[in-house]
Amino acid sequence: MARKNRVRLQFDGFQEYAERIDKLNGDLKSIMTEALVESKKLVTPGIKKRMEKHRRTGVTESMINDINEVTWNGSIGEIKIGFSFGNGEGLPSIFLMYGTPRMKKDTALYNSIYGSKIKKQISDLQKEIFERELERLGG
Repeated sequence: MARKNRVRLQFDGFQEYAERIDKLNGDLKSIMTEALVESKKLVTPGIKKRMEKHRRTGVTESMINDINEVTWNGSIGEIKIGFSFGNGEGLPSIFLMYGTPRMKKDTALYNSIYGSKIKKQISDLQKEIFERELERLGG
């Protein structure tokens, strides 16, 4: 994850898979988009489950980003994960994940977004999607 609140394609061998799909005339952009959207779908339920513990008004929980929009900067696609901060209502999520002098941090909430276990799951899912596409294309 390059920026803290985004997911990128991040599995070993990505470049080789992309080249093989491209050589087989596959639609690389659509498969990349699918991999990013599915990655977000993997992460978001864990965030929501963890936020149930902190529910008081539901405002911070409502700031969990549910929009499955992939943004492209040239050939690099990203999808936002975690919390939206547009109007400041997602800011308490930072305090929950990192703690304050009066409040212990919620490591499980942090790990549901940035932890090595979820990163590994994302990587495995993305690789599986690319492998499935290669199989479909006959390569």
